[in-house]
Amino acid sequence: MRALLASCIFLLVAPLSGAFAQSQFQSQPHHAGIARIEVPADIPFEALIWYPTDVVGGSWQAGPFPIPATHNAVVADGKFPVVLLSHGGGLGGGSPLVLRELSAYLARQGYVVVAPFHGKTGLGGRPAQIKLAFDAVLADSRFEPHIDPARLGMLGFSLGGAVTLELAGATPNWAHFASFCATHPDDVMSCGHAPDQSSTSQAPRHPSSSATVPLRLPLKAIVLLDPLAALFQREDLQAVTMPVLLFRPEQSKLSGDGNAIGLAAALPRAPQYQTLPGGHFVFVDVCPPVLQSEASEICSDLPGIDRADVHVGIESMLAEFFGKYL
Repeated sequence: MRALLASCIFLLVAPLSGAFAQSQFQSQPHHAGIARIEVPADIPFEALIWYPTDVVGGSWQAGPFPIPATHNAVVADGKFPVVLLSHGGGLGGGSPLVLRELSAYLARQGYVVVAPFHGKTGLGGRPAQIKLAFDAVLADSRFEPHIDPARLGMLGFSLGGAVTLELAGATPNWAHFASFCATHPDDVMSCGHAPDQSSTSQAPRHPSSSATVPLRLPLKAIVLLDPLAALFQREDLQAVTMPVLLFRPEQSKLSGDGNAIGLAAALPRAPQYQTLPGGHFVFVDVCPPVLQSEASEICSDLPGIDRADVHVGIESMLAEFFGKYL
């Protein structure tokens, strides 16, 4: 497997830490604004929108989470590419607020980030939520004049990686996933928090439509942060032909062969593949003090891992990747 990856995947030869110093000097042409909208559906849900603004130095508090963005600031002049974001899942359902710093960074770089609150919706409903949230932003008079829908990318973390792959053209293979979990009983992160396929028939719909929302989008480039990919085999991925930036933490508890490593070998177009220090949750923003003890598995890192420093490197690579393809 390692030999195969070496021959078919472009590995970044510069160490991740080398990107850290570069990104600290990288210009950020805008400030970040944020809005929280309700998305129309048979069961409405909310989404966060980060976007470029010229308003300086704002911040917003959402529960325990400080957000480095100005709430409801005026959108900066211009048309901007869009990055759709699907957060992870787990037993609690997840939240886009755990990727708030990364989203604000992308807004400062000139992207509109659309991130629905998936709640406990299973994999069958999450792609539809992404599509409905995107449609709602396009219909919003604040954002529509400033969005270039032809420059559309997506970022997915963990279960959000499976959502991203499906919207990019992959077909979930539930029989393969069941077989994988049967033969990997110790892979609790992949299978113990397994996505719920039963919600496929209950995917959110626009209230004016009786049909389910199409589960494909014209994505130009995608980023996958330690994705759940055990639902897909090579033949299920043949339509995923756009550029892919794929991150794999070195100490992740998500099975590599069944997920990121296997995915990298199976994609029809070799991804840009990047390893980095830390575990699965190293992508989550540094936790507020109030959450440090309540969510130690998510908030804590192995000795010697500086999560904030890791994020600086990730941000630098995202800016370069999306800047090239969107």
